[in-house]
Amino acid sequence: MRKLGVWIIAILVVLLVSGGGYVAYTRSRGVQAQEPQQPRMETATVTRGDIVITASGSGELIPASELELSFRTSGMLDEVLVATGDRAKEDDVLARLETDDLERSVAQADVELQIAQLELADVREGPTEVELADAEARVRDARTQLSLAYDVHKDATDDDSDDAVESARTMYDWWVGYYQSQKAKYEAGKIKRTEHDYAMAAMIEAEETWERAKNNVQINQVQAWSSVKQAQNALFQAEEDLQLLQSEPLTHTLTEAELVVDEANLALEKARLNLEAVELCAPFSGTVMSVPATVGDRVSTNTIVLTIADLQEPLLQFWLEESDMGRVAVGNQVNVTFDALPDSTFTGKVVRVDPVLVSVSGTTAVQAEASLQLDEQNVTLLSGMTADVEVISAEAWDAVVVPVEALKETEDGGCSVTIVAPNGEMEDRQVEVGIKDAVNAEILSGLELGETVRTDG
Repeated sequence: MRKLGVWIIAILVVLLVSGGGYVAYTRSRGVQAQEPQQPRMETATVTRGDIVITASGSGELIPASELELSFRTSGMLDEVLVATGDRAKEDDVLARLETDDLERSVAQADVELQIAQLELADVREGPTEVELADAEARVRDARTQLSLAYDVHKDATDDDSDDAVESARTMYDWWVGYYQSQKAKYEAGKIKRTEHDYAMAAMIEAEETWERAKNNVQINQVQAWSSVKQAQNALFQAEEDLQLLQSEPLTHTLTEAELVVDEANLALEKARLNLEAVELCAPFSGTVMSVPATVGDRVSTNTIVLTIADLQEPLLQFWLEESDMGRVAVGNQVNVTFDALPDSTFTGKVVRVDPVLVSVSGTTAVQAEASLQLDEQNVTLLSGMTADVEVISAEAWDAVVVPVEALKETEDGGCSVTIVAPNGEMEDRQVEVGIKDAVNAEILSGLELGETVRTDG
């Protein structure tokens, strides 16, 4: 019983102590809740740091130069000396044409030039005695032919022709009268049908004979006069040719002969150049990308024989989101990682920014090109390789920086910060800001390292 009482007393003491502590705790919390909290000012120290502003995109490797090569003349493809993937040096022969047709063209052009030169010499030297005699004979013959033509025309228009027409007409008139009398007898029943039809047929035939006579006279007269005109023209031409031979060479005749020689010279030169153009050479050192033509094909100046590209100094064509348009400019550095070479990073510079936006997979994007530095990279890059691109639009190394929260815009469009002195006093100070990212801003002037700035606005 004594032990039970001791335990009861001990429990009561514990409860009393706990209760008193709880009351004291609740009173203390009540007092603290009633005291107002002082706002805590947030600050930062002016330090040195690096700021790099970038934009990310994707790209594809393209040749720096790519040309579709064709021959400068037409012909049969005789030889192709390279295949797709081969490397070629500048001026290497890549393909040849057959030369048979081109050699024949040179020979023919040479003959035509010699003929033109001989004709020019004849014009300058004047006619020979044989040529003059031939020209005079042609004039005499032309005069004789004209005289004969006049005789034929006279025969075609004389009275005999008119007599033939008149005789045919008289016969026709007689048959008309005879038919009319036979028709009256037939209608009166005095003669048979056959006698009537015979008279009508004879009348029709007489009319046709009369018409043929008239037509023949007209045809003969037209043909005779045409012969006269032809004979007159022939005589005029023969006399003119003789006059030209007897006179000094006319200026235009000499000029025409000289032009023919010049044209023949040009044709020969072109034929020779075509013969020299049977070889297709590499315009620069590069890689053969494709050879669409095959030996035996008939090719022209528009036929693509092969394509060559410069892959030693390739370009990367890449795309950025439209919102990053202000972060890419010619001269910006780029870091490139190809999907096929994830452990290698290539550097380069932006060399072109297209002036218009493009659509890539349904998204509006900025298109640009960058050159790559491959001098120290012992790798093989293939046209069409895809890559991730990081464009460095601005960077500041070991610069004086503060958090962007410390900046405040002034009424004149500048920036200021609030300096917190060691004694707690604050001062607004104008600063010159350089580049800034989402965290820090570069301070060009207005702050010293180690100073404290307020960052809670």
